[in-house]
Amino acid sequence: MMKLKKMKRLDIFITISLSCTIVFLFLLIITGGDIATWLVMENNYDSTFTDHFRHICFASDMEHFYFNTIDATFPPFAYLLYHLLVMINPPEQPWGILDWDAVIAYKYNMLVYIMLTILLVLIFKLITDKCLPQEGVIKTTVFVSAILLSAPFMAGAIERGNIAFLTAVMLLIALYLKDLDSVICREAALLLIAMAAGLKLYPAVVGFIYVKEKRWKEGVRLLIYGLIFFFVPFAFVGGIPALIRYFQVLFFFENQGYCSWTNIRNFLLSISRVLGQYENSPYFVKYFKIAENLYLILCLLSLFKTGEKWKKALYTSGAVALYVPFSYRYVSCYMMIPLVFYMMERREDQKMIYCVLFALTFTVPFYGYFTGIGADFFIFLPIYIMMAYAFWEEWLFPLFKNGKDRSKMIKAVSE
Repeated sequence: MMKLKKMKRLDIFITISLSCTIVFLFLLIITGGDIATWLVMENNYDSTFTDHFRHICFASDMEHFYFNTIDATFPPFAYLLYHLLVMINPPEQPWGILDWDAVIAYKYNMLVYIMLTILLVLIFKLITDKCLPQEGVIKTTVFVSAILLSAPFMAGAIERGNIAFLTAVMLLIALYLKDLDSVICREAALLLIAMAAGLKLYPAVVGFIYVKEKRWKEGVRLLIYGLIFFFVPFAFVGGIPALIRYFQVLFFFENQGYCSWTNIRNFLLSISRVLGQYENSPYFVKYFKIAENLYLILCLLSLFKTGEKWKKALYTSGAVALYVPFSYRYVSCYMMIPLVFYMMERREDQKMIYCVLFALTFTVPFYGYFTGIGADFFIFLPIYIMMAYAFWEEWLFPLFKNGKDRSKMIKAVSE
């Protein structure tokens, strides 16, 4: 335990994360690849990269896709970007809603995805170097490699081709730029947050950091940028009818629930199944919705209470990672934002428990394979524990500490 305390936080993270990943690679050989089937999302390799290519499929018919499928869950700004990819490699006629395999196989679509992913990885590495200059290029390279080889990325955002990877990197860059002296950098931060929200909606919660810091003028500009990036693109995808249809889609998914470990509502549904009460899940969902909204409120209240910079990133990213009711494994990649800011803290008194929990999130949890429980449970459990511990530190620990201090004072006075 003393040796653990003497190690740097980054070294501890790398050791735990890569050790588990290396064991996983050995188990790949020993199990004949069976552990990979356990790890991959929904145990289904047929869906590899589909989140990227199916949205390209939708964006090949910009005026009708919102009306043709309920799976077009992104705001229209995202589909403008996907349509640019269609224009790079245009089909002779728009693809059908379910022609994902045809989109993957069409000319150089796969090559474009690979090059975009490589570019995004390089940008992620660059911003990590900027955030952690004291660690050196070699160590940050190992750090980034550990993150990218972890289940949330390798078997999550990258494997499914989900745009969550892009939005997470955009938010990381924005939170780095927002505190620089340059006016241009601070304005770029506002635009990046607005664009990230225009791609995925829920990154908009990061805007509350500006309210917390009473940066009112920037907050107002961020709101204006956000409204522009959300509403203006509807002009290119069907106008007001498309806007109405999009809100109908959001309302539909807001009222759904399914067994998984990836968010508050569905975590509780999974617990009800373990307890043999899943047949009553339609009755429970309304209460689980209350629980997830209470969680969101607690994240925001904790954001306004905390005095630590990295915890502002923790509470906003924790809300994004665990609140969205119809989300999958890839949302866990947002936790890399508070991870980087945690590593930026120069104080050595930062709780080591966070470092260990981050490492257990950003690794390959090979140990879960032997339990028969789905991989998502072992990916998200450290996040739930981390958020619960942070809430304890923020709200309950000060009460206990004050109570103990008060008892000591009374005892000292009586003596």
